[in-house]
Amino acid sequence: MSPLTPGRPLGRPGLTLIEVLFAISVMAIGLLGVASMFPAGLRSVITGGHTSKATMLVREMVEMIQADTFDSLDAYYNGFNTKPLTTGLMTVPPTFTCPVNPALPDYNKKKWTCDMLLAGVEASGQGLPEGYGTVRVDCVNPNGTINTSVPCPTELRLVTVTVTWTSQGSRSVSLVTYVAKTE
Repeated sequence: MSPLTPGRPLGRPGLTLIEVLFAISVMAIGLLGVASMFPAGLRSVITGGHTSKATMLVREMVEMIQADTFDSLDAYYNGFNTKPLTTGLMTVPPTFTCPVNPALPDYNKKKWTCDMLLAGVEASGQGLPEGYGTVRVDCVNPNGTINTSVPCPTELRLVTVTVTWTSQGSRSVSLVTYVAKTE
């Protein structure tokens, strides 16, 4: 009997065209699922980086406040917002430049503003998009409640430092600390 008898299979091992197409389509669907995870992962990494940078900036300002005198808290820091100083840097000529000379008045405020702007250099990956910082100082009673009397009759302050940025929605990091007069 000859090997090419009509109606009989050739007997060669292998895959049919339909089996190959089915295998390729299953593999393509799996690869598309994996590929769709990369943008979500990248967004998470960017958000985590911005949160880390904001946390560093908040901690930096808290350390500057703790290093300053207690008597300067209310007058110097309360209500501080970096937005007006950022505008001063963008004017021509700027009202001050970065890095800030330590001999300048308002050195801590200007340094923190510069650090926030330097953190905003997107091309270097250090960006904090449209970031700004605020400081709030509250007078605190010995029992922990806020005292609204002016001047503050106690020697304890509640300091809240916040950095806000607008990447993928408005986000912020706040650090709250107590500062007591030790002098």
